[in-house]
Amino acid sequence: MPELWDAIMGAAPSPQQTFAGNQQYAATPGRTDYNTALPQLDEFAFRQWVANNRVPFNPDSRTQDYDMRGFWRGLMQENPHAVSGVNSNDQQMHYSDYWKTPYHRSFSNESQYATPNAPQWVNESQLATPGGRIAFDERR
Repeated sequence: MPELWDAIMGAAPSPQQTFAGNQQYAATPGRTDYNTALPQLDEFAFRQWVANNRVPFNPDSRTQDYDMRGFWRGLMQENPHAVSGVNSNDQQMHYSDYWKTPYHRSFSNESQYATPNAPQWVNESQLATPGGRIAFDERR
């Protein structure tokens, strides 16, 4: 899907550009790190889970658009937000919005890191700002 976005809209925004646009919706102003800290043994188990399940995530990156460690912890604790599935719009594995960070292009009000007035999902594929502007469309 990013290739299609690049072809239609030009290069995809960098994580820093995305963060700059989403910062106004971040629940904790000034926060830039959204990686859940795990104890050493849990970190090892998390990395094994990422590798074994071919999770598209680089655990060594400092700037993350998704708090995959938080998702993993939620999965281990049977948190009802810890769900994933194939997205019908792009046929790719997606994880719940609950752990998306402001670095994510589709950061929404469903994230624990967002304010209630952050963009919300409409039409099952689009994120709309409180003013009604489409901020992101999964089908493009």
